Amino acid sequence: MSSSAGRSGPFGARRVRLTLLGAAALGLSVLVGAVTGSATPAGEPPRLFVEVPETALVGKPLDVFVSVDVPATVRVRYAETEVEEVTRDLRVSFLAEAGTLPVEVEAEDVGGRIGRFQAFVTALWPVEVRLEAPASVTVGDPLAVILSWRREHDRGALVRVEEAYVELAGERLEAVRRGDELIALTSLALQAEAGTQTLRGVVVDEFGEAHERFAELSVGVNPNPVQELNVAAGTLALVTPEGRELEAVTLATAFAAVGPEPRWEHPFVLPVAGRHTSAFGLPRRYAPGGRVSYHLGTDLAAPTGTPIVATNDGVVRVAGMYPIKGGLVIIDHGFGVTSLYFHQSALAVEVGEVVERGQVIGYVGSTGLSTGPHLHWEMRVDGVPTAPLAWLDRRWPGGPLEEGTP
Repeated sequence: MSSSAGRSGPFGARRVRLTLLGAAALGLSVLVGAVTGSATPAGEPPRLFVEVPETALVGKPLDVFVSVDVPATVRVRYAETEVEEVTRDLRVSFLAEAGTLPVEVEAEDVGGRIGRFQAFVTALWPVEVRLEAPASVTVGDPLAVILSWRREHDRGALVRVEEAYVELAGERLEAVRRGDELIALTSLALQAEAGTQTLRGVVVDEFGEAHERFAELSVGVNPNPVQELNVAAGTLALVTPEGRELEAVTLATAFAAVGPEPRWEHPFVLPVAGRHTSAFGLPRRYAPGGRVSYHLGTDLAAPTGTPIVATNDGVVRVAGMYPIKGGLVIIDHGFGVTSLYFHQSALAVEVGEVVERGQVIGYVGSTGLSTGPHLHWEMRVDGVPTAPLAWLDRRWPGGPLEEGTP
């Protein structure tokens, strides 16, 4: 007689048929095979078909199905509970208890012969899900969301997590899974509407059970007034459709090359020690009555030739001179994050070069659409501009650094 075992059902149930042969039953000599439908031969114990899961969730139903080839007194024991019934088919449900415990089945026929079965079931602790995010942000702020399923106790094995994801206003966010947590980093575009948006975190365990957590995110409006620049007509002439198209394609190509894993380990630093002349998110006009556009970075004024350093570790994706942005460097930091440096007088890096935080990448200038020597510095997530100063002294995506952290 051949041996077979399979998995089926939501709990990966083991289904086995056991035949215990006469006196050999005491030695637990077990043959596994298919039931033929005929009665048990004289002198042999009843044949059993038992369906029992290998794993279950603590506190959740543990279902056992027993079928016997002849009418018998069927006893099913699990933990401190025993169920007995005269039948050929029995379904019974227990509450799973923590740890690995046996399920024992006996079937006794009218002649006193007993068929036995035993299997061990491991009950796993369900996940304890937590969703961490700020209660409020302003449009243009970077936003870190952490979905975790840490257990606060050590009372046994934790159920395996098959899938986890985070959604903002119904849109799934790009995220990186690290052990027992999922980290998402995104941003609220300057054009985003103020109000309340919903964050949803979902963790799906190995039993297919989805554990949801929700958080409300209050989005604040851009508080900045319109800034009038009055840039000279000669300077504005640099802004041509061809120049805009060239730079748009350059940026899109750079953003598309950014990998999913963070390349940095330390906090972000200021790229140049300069005077802050124009903040992120300012609505501005370049000429009286002109179209209002947003300032997508932070301007830091400094003398021409002042060294500019990389705000953090990464790979150079763009390094060249452009008609509007002037001397431009774009660094890929991974995890969807890029830093951009405009208007440089000279560059000190090349495309493809791996750079470290604090390494000189170029020098302050006034090339491109610029009214004086300064660095225009941007920080973007998935191509969306975010407030650069919000990145300083933080090991994103996380909270403020503790004192003494490098």
